[in-house]
Amino acid sequence: MSQPFKLFRLQQIDSQLDKLHTRLRDIEASLNDNLAFLRAETIAEVKESNLETALKSLRRAEENVLAQQIKIEQTEATLYSGKVSNPKELQDLHNESAALKRYLNILEDRQLEEMINVEEAEVEFKNAALTLERVRKESAQQKSELSKEQTTLIREVERLNNERQVELNSIPVDVILLYDNLRKKRRGVAVAKVTDNTCSACGSTLTTALRQAAQSPGKITFCESCGRILYGG
Repeated sequence: MSQPFKLFRLQQIDSQLDKLHTRLRDIEASLNDNLAFLRAETIAEVKESNLETALKSLRRAEENVLAQQIKIEQTEATLYSGKVSNPKELQDLHNESAALKRYLNILEDRQLEEMINVEEAEVEFKNAALTLERVRKESAQQKSELSKEQTTLIREVERLNNERQVELNSIPVDVILLYDNLRKKRRGVAVAKVTDNTCSACGSTLTTALRQAAQSPGKITFCESCGRILYGG
């Protein structure tokens, strides 16, 4: 079996391994990426906090209305108790009761506003909670699928590494060093197949002599344009 063919076969294996390692890195990044979930969780926490704040404001509004109602009841109880007979004092109590009732209307309006705020906050929190649950399920499903794919790819990497080692054992060390050096310089592609009289890697047209040399089983030939090892096929 010719050296160029062995190197071409080694190149095929390494190219597959490169793709697998790239995909495995992408999977690892995706498995560690919790940004969507964290964003949904943060929004849900904010909406829950807003709801709690709205509920507290509503309780204060309710307490203010109740306190005002008690004041009115106490004032009117004194007004109509018969214990106060002085016209001036009676008029003052009447005016005070009217003022308390006017302010009660203001407090009740505020209470109504707080009730509306609570209703809106409840809807927003409910929607945020539903979104969080949806994102949680989608994330779990995605991670499960990615983990399965990761396991399959790791097994494929192991298989290819075994094949690679078999190829390496049949290639001289100096040739392997040459191959590795070209891989580093040429973006992972050290060997190019001759296709339609051209270098499949860079597309340069090859001379007849170069094409013939690339088909020689005992000779390593390089593309004059990109410097890659040529495999004549």
